[in-house]
Amino acid sequence: MYVVMYHYVRKVRESRYPEIKGLELDHFRRQINFFREKGLEFISLKDMEEENKITDKSVLLTFDDGYIDHYMNVFPILEENGITGVFSMPAKILREKKVLDVNKIHYIMACTEIGQLRDRLFERMDFYRGIEFSYSSNEELYNKLAIANSYDGRDTVFVKRILQVELPEMLRNIIADELFKEFVTDNEAAFVDELYMNMDHIKMMKRHGMEFAVHGYDHYWMNHLSELELIKDITNALDVFDGIIDHKHWCCCYPYGSYSDMVIRVVKGMGAYSGLATDAAVYHPGEADIFKIPRLDTIYFPPRSDNYLNYV
Repeated sequence: MYVVMYHYVRKVRESRYPEIKGLELDHFRRQINFFREKGLEFISLKDMEEENKITDKSVLLTFDDGYIDHYMNVFPILEENGITGVFSMPAKILREKKVLDVNKIHYIMACTEIGQLRDRLFERMDFYRGIEFSYSSNEELYNKLAIANSYDGRDTVFVKRILQVELPEMLRNIIADELFKEFVTDNEAAFVDELYMNMDHIKMMKRHGMEFAVHGYDHYWMNHLSELELIKDITNALDVFDGIIDHKHWCCCYPYGSYSDMVIRVVKGMGAYSGLATDAAVYHPGEADIFKIPRLDTIYFPPRSDNYLNYV
């Protein structure tokens, strides 16, 4: 079966941030039609608990990070087509009204030429190095991290890795805040309302049959946390989503696909029955670990590409 992963779904070219990497809304509609034309059957997380309901023709649609796109654009289309979507949102957004660092990075990059951003990041790293924080030289870190992949070039990978995981957390937050204010906006509260769903949206979607998975509290790389830190992160997330997610029976959507044996053991012990990863593959129940469910990105399917054929 196919498990498909979505993030931004909007009229990207017509938006305030046309450089954001997302799926055009008309492409989403066309993708739904493509799945139907291929004879695929849309299923839910609940269906996945019964292996006899899953076939090679099953498809599950998942939407990460809680963007307003999912309420304004995705939800009506799913309703129209009788499809149950799976949504996962870092709980910190709802409790603290803060823009996640990962999203700050997205919008900084959408508003700035990548070479300029790389050089500005080097400047900030030089400024803070040795004052309170210790880390390798810019050249060493660039050579270590700037490895292009199928999605991004070297500079883009470098900026993401530096600001998502490589630098000390406190410094990542400081630099991301500085760059966000410089290149995007200094009104973070207003940006939160513009970017994300709120609890009223979530409750409405829940009433209409949409499903929700745990995406952590802080959107940390879970496999970089200690066991106690992970327990705290999950506990806080479940507390925020009380009444939306069953504390004793839930699915974990690992931020960045960041799982490990420890992560699986901890979330399983806290009530999780499955886990959504980001490994690119088709899911075969009975053969694959239900706590390591692979997902194919939306760009693997028409009208964006036919790359899904490489995983049949």
